Amino acid sequence: MKTRTAAPRRLRPSLPLRRPQFGELAQQLVGLRSRDLDDALAEQEQDGGRLGDLLMARSLLNYEQVREVLRQQARWLAATRQADVFPHGLPDRRLFSLCMPAYNEAENIESCIDTAVTVLPEFFQEFEVVVVNDGSRDNTAQIIADYHRRDSRVRLVNHQVNRGYGAAVSSGLRAATGDLVCFTDGDGQFSPLDVLQLLLALDDADVAIGYRYQRADVGARKFNAWAWNRLIRLMLGVRVRDLDCALKLFTRPVIDRLELTAQGACINAEILVQCVRFGCVIREVPVMHYPRYRGAPTGANLKVITKAFRELPQLWKYRSIQPTPLVDPTPVGEHSAA
Repeated sequence: MKTRTAAPRRLRPSLPLRRPQFGELAQQLVGLRSRDLDDALAEQEQDGGRLGDLLMARSLLNYEQVREVLRQQARWLAATRQADVFPHGLPDRRLFSLCMPAYNEAENIESCIDTAVTVLPEFFQEFEVVVVNDGSRDNTAQIIADYHRRDSRVRLVNHQVNRGYGAAVSSGLRAATGDLVCFTDGDGQFSPLDVLQLLLALDDADVAIGYRYQRADVGARKFNAWAWNRLIRLMLGVRVRDLDCALKLFTRPVIDRLELTAQGACINAEILVQCVRFGCVIREVPVMHYPRYRGAPTGANLKVITKAFRELPQLWKYRSIQPTPLVDPTPVGEHSAA
């Protein structure tokens, strides 16, 4: 394990975020007209959503064309950053696990899984997508189960009742079998294309976490996030820019060491305070953040906020953890059986 005492290092937001824009690639690959693209971009700016979904809704692109554009974006990123991932190269030989908690995300989850299974093969030779249905009242679980029947790399972890965001994240991380384990949300607000930036940052680190570059949230949610960040920094000594950004990547030794008890929104604080106390090297990188297009967010729900504050005192115990080395016993290219 790499050890350091300085605050997590932030990478410059300019260069890492450069990649071919979806609309520009769609123009090149399928002949999308500029006027049609401008109309779809205007709708996206007003209402949010993934550009590919909006173009499909307008019958300007079909499903396979959207996947091909995403694939070409990922391929371009992999080609341009190939020299930056020495000695592993791309696609990386380590088994990668992407975990997604989902609650009442029937309108979003299939598109999120589609994007992941299209993009990730350009970055990893082997991967799995572990989707945790947290007691959804809609047909989220059925959509995931149907996807698994078509693609065994997609796995369903099912909570019979709603247990909370933290419990869903924990179930995903515990079910993951990868040498590298990442989690993100199942609402479409983050892109698997940014996983590569986390992977690059992990070259000399144990943990790589995103921070939302141009966060696509209303002012009240931004203020709540700022206040929560400051509180966690003061109480627990976790000095990161965007505590609850739902795009984080961990090495296997870190995952195996974590104690996961938070059932609600305290899960990110619980994970990162342990990483800090373990002496992990944490890198921060900018990631894109998109407005929610479908479904209802729950992060600002009063019950969710109350639960987070109720769980917060339980995290104080982690301040007494004495840092001890993490040892990675797994050679590159090998992984434990599921």
